[in-house]
Amino acid sequence: MQRSVILELAIIGALALLFVATAPVRPAYVDFALAGAAVALIVLSAPRSRQLWALAPPAAAPDARSAWELAGGFTVLSLVVLAATGVIVAHVRGDPWQPRFLNWHFAVAAAVYPAWGLLQQYIFQFYLLGRLLQLVALRFAIPIAACAFAAVHFPRWPVMLATVVAGSVWSFCYYRSRRLLPLAVAHGLLGAALHYWVLDHDLLDAWLPHWSWVEHAPAP
Repeated sequence: MQRSVILELAIIGALALLFVATAPVRPAYVDFALAGAAVALIVLSAPRSRQLWALAPPAAAPDARSAWELAGGFTVLSLVVLAATGVIVAHVRGDPWQPRFLNWHFAVAAAVYPAWGLLQQYIFQFYLLGRLLQLVALRFAIPIAACAFAAVHFPRWPVMLATVVAGSVWSFCYYRSRRLLPLAVAHGLLGAALHYWVLDHDLLDAWLPHWSWVEHAPAP
């Protein structure tokens, strides 16, 4: 079992490393397409993933309420930290902080982002973490999964720093509850907050550039 897991992860890791190294800057739709393809392949291996998770210790807090409370507590704390960081960054740059928080695009992105977050959490928790637990102890599996999660965001260093922290917490949450939905919602909210509040990056414009052109077109 361990040999097959090592071989499987080595192949996937080599392909991911090759892609990140050769295409560090890529359109958002490429990431969506690749994540969709990855999930399609991983769904095919879902029976094996369930088998591997069955070999892991049982969930310590499998009820939905505990899962939402744990993920929600981290999310609220992180939102406060991101909001404060956004104000500080705007002040350092000499920009007003209000536009970062009052852009209505944030609400749309935060509503859509959890779907993207669910894809990523499925890959890094249900698939990757379950396999790592067959190879190393939990105290090593969690940081390895978090570093892998951060690595796919290369070379966006601020995003990588945030994702290695969040990835560690989310892996711990999933290990305790085996529930993905609270993590997907947390991922969506924090991802949107990081981009809009801290990085001043409009995700909606990046995802739908033609919509942005229509929105800002001069009136006839």
